[in-house]
Amino acid sequence: MLNPDDYSLIDEDVQKCPFDFYKAMRSECPVYEMPETGFFIVSKYDDCMTALRDPAVFSSKMGFRVMENSEEVDRILEEGGYGDQVDTLVTNDPPSHTRYRQYVNRAFTAQRVSGMQPYIQKIISDTFADIGDKNNMEVVTEFAIPIPMKIIADQLGVSRDDMGKFKEWSDAAVEPLGGLITPERHIEVAKLMVEFQHYFADRIKERQDAEEGVYDDMLNDLVQARVEGEEPLDYRELLSILLQLLVAGNETTTNTIVSGVLLLCRNPDLLNEIYEDDSKAEKFAEEVLRLESPVQGLFRMTTQDVELGGVKIPEGSIVNLRYGSANRDEKIFPDSENLDLGRKGIRRHLAFGSGIHSCIGSQLARKELEYTFSFLAKQLSHIEMDPQDQSVEYHPSLILRGIKKLDVSFVRREAG
Repeated sequence: MLNPDDYSLIDEDVQKCPFDFYKAMRSECPVYEMPETGFFIVSKYDDCMTALRDPAVFSSKMGFRVMENSEEVDRILEEGGYGDQVDTLVTNDPPSHTRYRQYVNRAFTAQRVSGMQPYIQKIISDTFADIGDKNNMEVVTEFAIPIPMKIIADQLGVSRDDMGKFKEWSDAAVEPLGGLITPERHIEVAKLMVEFQHYFADRIKERQDAEEGVYDDMLNDLVQARVEGEEPLDYRELLSILLQLLVAGNETTTNTIVSGVLLLCRNPDLLNEIYEDDSKAEKFAEEVLRLESPVQGLFRMTTQDVELGGVKIPEGSIVNLRYGSANRDEKIFPDSENLDLGRKGIRRHLAFGSGIHSCIGSQLARKELEYTFSFLAKQLSHIEMDPQDQSVEYHPSLILRGIKKLDVSFVRREAG
C-alpha cells in the first residue's frame, strides 16, 4: 500500500516523478499535511475545485510567496528599483483582483489571439529552420524556448534582440516561487528584478509619450487602458502585470513543448497518428497539459477555519492546490496515468487553473502548443531520445515542472 508519509515534495526524486506520491495522497489522505513544510496538499480534483470556487476562504493574496524576502533583498528592490512586486493578478483577491483583470482583459483579447495563426506558425517554422539540415537538436534551447519567447516579445512590443534578458528575468522571477533557492541566489534574483523594472519602465514611458497609433501591442494596450471609475495603472502595477505576463507567456509553454516532445519519443506511433489526422494535435496538447501539468500546484491561505476533504484546516494555513495530482484523479479521468487522444472531457484538466484565477493566456498557449505539435508531425516521421543519454533531469521546484535538457534525433518526412 502506498503511504504519503514515505514521500516528500522537497525530495529531488519525488519532484522528478511525483506521481506515486500523488496516487498515495488521493488514496490514503486526499488533503495531506506535509510534515517538513507544514502546509496542506490538496490532491483530488473535486477538492481543488471547491477551493478554487471559494477565493474568500482560500485566499491568493500573499499565499503564492513561499519564500520571504530577506532585509538585503528588500533593500535592493527599494533602493535600486520600484520595490517588491505589487499584488495584482496571481497574488490577489477580489475586489482588487477584479480591477486588474479588467485591465488585462482589454489587452489580452480573444480577437488578438484569433488572428495570430499564420504568425505563430511562421515563428515555429522559422525556429525549426534555424536548426539547419542536421537531424538532431537539444529541444529546450533550440526549439522550446525560442518559440514562446519570440511571441511574448512581439506581443509586448519589445525587441527580440533582448530575448536573452527576458529569459533570464523570467527564470529569476520563478525561482523563489519554488522555495528551493539559496539566500545568495535570492539576492542575485533581486538584482535581476531591478534590471527588469528599469528596462520595462523605459518601455512604458515610451508609450506614454508617443502619439496615438505609434504602438500596437499589449504593453501599449495596458498603458492606455481605461476603466470607468478607476485610476489608470501606475508604474508598479504595470511592472507587476508585465512580469507575470512575461513568465506565463514563456515558462510554462516551453515546459509543455518539451514534455510533449518527450511523450512523442516514448510513444513512437503518435507522430504518424497526428500526421494522418491534424485535429489530434490539439487533443495531444490537452493530454500533455493534463499528464505533465507545467504548473504542478499553486498556494492559497485560509482566511478562516475550514474543512476540506474531511480534514479540518485552521485559519491562516498554507494550502497547496496540487493540479498535477488533480489532473490524474481516477474519478475524473479514467485510466488517468495514460495518454488518450479520445478522452471525453479532454479539456477538463486544471493545467490553466479555474475560476477567477484561470490563466488569461490559455487561449494563446493552447494555439502555440497545437501548432507546434502539428508542425512536428508534418515534418518528422520519427523522433527519439539520444540513445547515449536516456536520463531526464527536472528543474527543482515546488511549483513548476520543467525538463532541463532533452537531446533528440529524428527522421524528416520526405517532401511530397
